Amino acid sequence: MRLLAPRSRRRATVLVVALIALVPHTVAAQAAAPTTATAPAGFTLSLRDWTRAESWQYFEPNPGGGDPDYAFVANRLQLELRRAWRRAEVQLTAQHVGFVGLPSTASGPGPLGLGALYYDQGGRTTHPQQLWLRYANVRFTQVLPGLDIRVGRMGYTSGAEATSGDARIEAVKRSRLDARILGEFEWSIWQRGYDGVRADWSHGPVTVTGVGVRPTQGGFAKVAGPTIDDIDVYGGTITVRPTSALEHTQVQGFVLRYDDDRHVTQRPDNMGLTAPRVDVGITSTGGTLVGAYPAGPGAVDVLAWGVLQRGDWYGQDHRAGTLALEAGYQWTSAPWTPWVRAGLLRATGDDDPTDNEHGTYFPVLPTVRRFSQTTVFSTMNVHDTFVQVLARPSKKVALRLDVHDLRLAESRDLWYIGSGATLEEGAAFGYSGRRSNGSTALGTSIEGSADVTLTPVWSINGFVGHVDGGRVVTGTFKGDRFWFAYVEQVLRLDDVIKALRR
Repeated sequence: MRLLAPRSRRRATVLVVALIALVPHTVAAQAAAPTTATAPAGFTLSLRDWTRAESWQYFEPNPGGGDPDYAFVANRLQLELRRAWRRAEVQLTAQHVGFVGLPSTASGPGPLGLGALYYDQGGRTTHPQQLWLRYANVRFTQVLPGLDIRVGRMGYTSGAEATSGDARIEAVKRSRLDARILGEFEWSIWQRGYDGVRADWSHGPVTVTGVGVRPTQGGFAKVAGPTIDDIDVYGGTITVRPTSALEHTQVQGFVLRYDDDRHVTQRPDNMGLTAPRVDVGITSTGGTLVGAYPAGPGAVDVLAWGVLQRGDWYGQDHRAGTLALEAGYQWTSAPWTPWVRAGLLRATGDDDPTDNEHGTYFPVLPTVRRFSQTTVFSTMNVHDTFVQVLARPSKKVALRLDVHDLRLAESRDLWYIGSGATLEEGAAFGYSGRRSNGSTALGTSIEGSADVTLTPVWSINGFVGHVDGGRVVTGTFKGDRFWFAYVEQVLRLDDVIKALRR
């Protein structure tokens, strides 16, 4: 009698390898102390390590399709050096990424989960690895009164340009606002950076941020680090922190310009065409309101975020938009401090592939997984209505449960996936789409996660997500069930550096 099918045995083997790999890290974590390694002459060193094991059961394809059932392990090691002076700071960060067991047959129709993307864009090898320079920048402070400037390779997260000073507002921003339109793709193993300049000017409760950058390759691409020279991103943001006249509320307005003429042949829209190169220029204008207000035995929180887009899409007139509205209540004095939230996201789709207008909202360069934890959809041509429950059984444990009703905005548009540009050239735009099959019913997802802090330097987080696919899915796939799970450990290894220096 076979206890496990061949595909399940392969997946179990990979997960066992992952657990074995955690053992030496566990010993190191138990011996470590919560200190930061400081090198001579004011240099600060830090070392971080992430190890993740992922298990996928994508929607089962029709006969002749790829293998939807697989598992793999990935590791990311990051060494950072900082040197601060009175009015300047240097940041240098090296990053190494390696994979074990990427699936080589998990495509058709399209990528069957992220493992297929890592394989296809990682040199079509099951074990890609690379060492590269993640960050390299200089920050000059008080160039003029209130003005700081950063130049070089850096991270950038839209929505997080200025802190509010309110812990509840910051909690909402971290989970539901940051990186909606511009982010570092940080959940992906390879990630994304930006080369360019950023300026921040602050006066009282107001912060004005200007940025001019080009993204780096990364995300799913093995050749991470090179600048994507054919994409230019320029933007300006004004943030107003809470004041006596605007209590417990942070507001923000922004404008972002995205120009893309990469030598990429894929054209992700409902016209079914390819192109010799990208021809996209889009201006996004938007605003945000985030508030957290004491009420009874807890606090009410609200979030409103919207964007209008105008521009050019392969010669078509681009007009699109998106809107997110969310609210919640947290019982701050109750056991487990339960927090219940609900909301909706509306991102426009294109209702006519034959006209000269493109109406699909373009997410630019976000970190999509913050808002699509199963990664089954991207934030374009979608209506997402959700309920969310968060709880903290203890200071070291955080739990989260989400339920999403997912529908396409337009049945004549596509079911999109992706998180923005990953490559300078080739056949991968960064977004792709499958046909809708004349329906808007994408499915229902249930997602659960847990974060556990075991020691001050060692934490583990896990996730499991299930999607019950609708007509959009079953029109293309034989199966309508999707499962995705992972477990990840995060280690802070600063004490290893201290030990090596002794």
